[in-house]
Amino acid sequence: MIDLEEVRALRVQDGDLLVVPENTETEGMHDLIEALRHVQPDARVIIIRGPVEHLDMATMNQLGWYRA
Repeated sequence: MIDLEEVRALRVQDGDLLVVPENTETEGMHDLIEALRHVQPDARVIIIRGPVEHLDMATMNQLGWYRA
């Protein structure tokens, strides 16, 4: 059941990054994708489990995430 007190407006646009709580199950993420396809069929979004932190280029390189 949906807790209506927790419902918030979400205006997803093409290219958005959506961060869901760390404990979100994969099935819930798939449900979110399907719901977004109904309201924004052309929007390309990335959905990840949080938390997200900003990394500088040196840290990304240390982790093997080379920036082109």
